[in-house]
Amino acid sequence: MNPADNPYGAPAAGDSGTPSALNPYGAPAAGDSGTPGALARVLADVAAERAAQDTMWGVQDLPDGTGPEHAAAADAAKRDCKEAWEGARLTWRHILAEEFHESLAETDPQALRTELVQTAAVAVKWVQALDRREGDLTHRTKTGPGRLEKLVRDRVPELIRAAGRVPEVRVAGDGEYLVLLRAKLYEEVGEFAESGAVEELADILEVVYALAAANGVEPDELDRLRAAKAARNGSFAQRRVLRRPEDR
Repeated sequence: MNPADNPYGAPAAGDSGTPSALNPYGAPAAGDSGTPGALARVLADVAAERAAQDTMWGVQDLPDGTGPEHAAAADAAKRDCKEAWEGARLTWRHILAEEFHESLAETDPQALRTELVQTAAVAVKWVQALDRREGDLTHRTKTGPGRLEKLVRDRVPELIRAAGRVPEVRVAGDGEYLVLLRAKLYEEVGEFAESGAVEELADILEVVYALAAANGVEPDELDRLRAAKAARNGSFAQRRVLRRPEDR
């Protein structure tokens, strides 16, 4: 269509074809689903909830738990969504269930990430629809102590007893131990990134040694692997920064 023949002009991105002059909501940004500021509001709630999760549960590094065994459920959710669409009875539940079950069936990290982002996007759009329909809904961020457990150094319970308190301690299982060690590594690296304190590097190194030992590698062997890689690729002593070639 020639723009001169279009009485509505060119709609803004995200307007779903509704010209701004005839749009009672004004000209929303892309993703606002017809209501200016709707996307930013929901994403702020999501960010607040994520912050609360970290406060309650700390850093978590869990297995994905996805795989081809969930493919049948993904196919069923896809059929259910398609039939609901064709029968004019499509709901947000159908769309979110399809995206969620497709995520569960993935094992490739890139494909899994894509499916999870799509699942999150549908959930956000559903929240926007609720806000549009119900009015001024608000998010109440969860609060509470969460799971009051973390992996600690071996002598920490002893030090707590010496301070006159009684620690609650259990021993992590093999699989859980690896998960907790990875989470501990992220925690320690985050603390160094925040403070820059050299002492935090010692904590990082201790966790690295523990992870290596859990995978059957002793400190001497780990250092041999480090030295071999340094001999092959160099270290970081010369502070070289590589610039990616610009696309031509």
